[in-house]
Amino acid sequence: MCQKMVLELQILQEVASSITEETIYLRKQEEELELHDSTTNTCMFWLSLLSFFICMSVAGLQLWHLKTFFQKNKIL
Repeated sequence: MCQKMVLELQILQEVASSITEETIYLRKQEEELELHDSTTNTCMFWLSLLSFFICMSVAGLQLWHLKTFFQKNKIL
């Protein structure tokens, strides 16, 4: 009877150790994913800002081109 209890306690201790190790592993994975997420968000912010400025530049060039075209043809 005492041997059974000792064996059960050892099994429970192994299960608890396994759960602890898995929890530590999952925390490390979470930290890595948070870092990756933060890096991705920063990259997307800068790319969005670059895209915005490119679009505004193209719009400005189009307005300038239309203005010079109309002035050249004496429409304005």
